[in-house]
Amino acid sequence: MASDGCQPVEWSGRGGFTHLLHHPGFVKTETYGSARHAQGPQEQEEHQAASTSGRGGDRTGVWKGPAPRGYVAEPMHAQDESQAAADKPINDTPYVLLPGGTRMPLIGLGTYKTESPEAIRKALEVGYRHIDCATVYGNQALVGEGLKDFLAQGRRGELFITGKVWNDAHRPEAVRRSVERTIAELGCAHLDLCLVHWPVAWLPGTEQTDPEVTLRQTWQAMEALVDDGLARHIGVSNFSLRQPVVNQVELHPLLAQRKLVGVCLRKGVHSVAYSPLGHRKDNELMTHPVLLEVAAEAGKSPAQVLLKWNVQRGVAVIPKAGSEPHLRENIEGLFSWSLTWDQKAKLDAIDCGKRFVDNAWHTWDDAEEGGAAKPSRVL
Repeated sequence: MASDGCQPVEWSGRGGFTHLLHHPGFVKTETYGSARHAQGPQEQEEHQAASTSGRGGDRTGVWKGPAPRGYVAEPMHAQDESQAAADKPINDTPYVLLPGGTRMPLIGLGTYKTESPEAIRKALEVGYRHIDCATVYGNQALVGEGLKDFLAQGRRGELFITGKVWNDAHRPEAVRRSVERTIAELGCAHLDLCLVHWPVAWLPGTEQTDPEVTLRQTWQAMEALVDDGLARHIGVSNFSLRQPVVNQVELHPLLAQRKLVGVCLRKGVHSVAYSPLGHRKDNELMTHPVLLEVAAEAGKSPAQVLLKWNVQRGVAVIPKAGSEPHLRENIEGLFSWSLTWDQKAKLDAIDCGKRFVDNAWHTWDDAEEGGAAKPSRVL
């Protein structure tokens, strides 16, 4: 008979639908999407490790995903946070699984304005394995020079390299040329992730709208890159809720974009945060009094707190760094500590929709468009 809410249903704890939030086995998965794609023995082993390491079932008052805007009530499990729980050793998994089992490191190196191959070599030396590149940065050959010795040792499989197709290369034939050039300049044989940089198409070599190409055509050309082995995964950057696959967007406490991150997560789409420390040195994010307060409480630097705020909700980060001290500050110990619920709530409260990266030629979609409608828009 049907459950009346007082007795467990007969299928409780058995059967399919393990990717759904209410299923008893959900805590063993990393995201909704990775549960759907966990078909092979390797993926099953990953998910089992997650359940035993505390990544999914940890109930010490920290959060493992985006909180809805305006949610300020302390969750029941936050009350379980004790000194013993706080002192418990933490060893968070430093990657998320993409479809097919590919590991995408949660901490990466953004190469925008990187001016020296030595910065890339030093990043590899201190442990970075996720390298984020783009045609428009104009430094792919330089980045490739920094990767050269590492790749010559036969260590390509250790790296996760992202490339991006710029706005004036959206035509199918231009997509392929752009990616082939990126691979040649980086010297990396293939890209682990290739993104459409912006949902804006320009005529080749201009900043004028290209009326002859659609995003569907561009995406089909991207799919062909996977078929031909030039890219392992494809995705997007700066897209809205209505257009995601793998979405790289600006994310930090002043621009939390909780709905975007949350809906993408439920669809199995991983978010990657660019400008996770804001933009430029001593910006209003890095000097925000709430951030400085949390950093002092946690005994960490403001940059470490900002990176942890995203990583702890399952969002990969790609901060820029050129000097060895900054490279080490951003990566060392990142997965051995956690923000508490109170610290997270303080940072969540400063969200104001502030963008550091904004272009006159792009109009941002309403943050509430797509996904489930906000109640105020229905009533």
